[in-house]
Amino acid sequence: MIRDFTRTVAEDFAEGGRMISRALQNLRLELADLGQDPALNRQGVVVASAVVLATVVALYLEMESPWWAAISAFMSMMSTGAGSVRRGLLRLVGTIAGALVGYILGRWLPYDHVALCLFLGGMTMLGVMAMQVSPHGLAWLFLAITSIMVLLSGLNNPLLIVETAYYRVFDVAIGVAAAILMANLFQDWHADRPPAMPGWRHLLGAQWPALLHGARAGISVVIVLIVWILLDLPQVAEMTISIAVVMSAPVITYGGLGTRHAVAERSLHRFIGCLIGGVLALAVLGLDLTSFMWWLVLVAAGVWVGAYLQGGRHGVGYLGTQSAFVYVITLIQGPTPPTSIMPGIDRFAGIAGGLGILLLVSLLLWPSDDEDREAISGPS
Repeated sequence: MIRDFTRTVAEDFAEGGRMISRALQNLRLELADLGQDPALNRQGVVVASAVVLATVVALYLEMESPWWAAISAFMSMMSTGAGSVRRGLLRLVGTIAGALVGYILGRWLPYDHVALCLFLGGMTMLGVMAMQVSPHGLAWLFLAITSIMVLLSGLNNPLLIVETAYYRVFDVAIGVAAAILMANLFQDWHADRPPAMPGWRHLLGAQWPALLHGARAGISVVIVLIVWILLDLPQVAEMTISIAVVMSAPVITYGGLGTRHAVAERSLHRFIGCLIGGVLALAVLGLDLTSFMWWLVLVAAGVWVGAYLQGGRHGVGYLGTQSAFVYVITLIQGPTPPTSIMPGIDRFAGIAGGLGILLLVSLLLWPSDDEDREAISGPS
């Protein structure tokens, strides 16, 4: 038994090394192609313009978290105007619903940590499961993410819950509006059909793997949250968001290692992208720029590269997404351009630490092939 366990661990490490090697090799190929695809060049410019617009508006309005408005603009952009409208509205509707849920439950959940952990696990399970089965999965995911953010903001001071809920909605509204405006000014408009999803039926039958996947996501959130609090680590909200988004990787229904491989690969790409985006952002912060315009130019340049990688053809799109995500939230720190590198380091450390713990927890919780094949056949 010990020998089998040792062999399994060794195989996991070997496969992890191969995945890292492939990711870095494909990233090198993608960077070599940078700027050679006119369509991706244009898409990158549109995305960067939306992010800059959202940032400027959020700073002008003195929003609490302008980085969240910038990220909302980045994540709402699609290749067509209609696609950007649909994606942006799903994100906004989910955020509004999540803010309301967090506000209502924030009156008592921060005072009861057991109930809070159960809620966080259940909401993560709902959001992750919805991404596998619902055509409106993005709205469900952001309902879960926003409610989690709102409640976690009240762990130390429950009075912050109302403020967080209010600002999250307006931050996202600014980002979505910027994305929709830029997409419809500079992109073609044609409505694609929504993705075909299996729906909520048969969760105890054919969709049983999606239910299991959501359950593992919820358990991971609770375990990591407990570890985070016990170790008094920073950025609990960023850590939990990282878990929810990583675990939204699609379920592969032909075996446990298929899904395990997908989650591990997505986690590794997110972690590598986090490192790249964070290091680049910290390097920019180290320049101690005093020019607002040059700071915006560097924000736009990093976003353009991330958007180009996101749409590339070498299989590292999620790495590009994550690098741009962390680049933005590290570089945009508050209601004014950054004056110190330390808040960026703290935020970067919070996300990187959460992803590292998540990778370990999710792999430990994953079943063997035989166990997962039994699960796919349905509960006994």
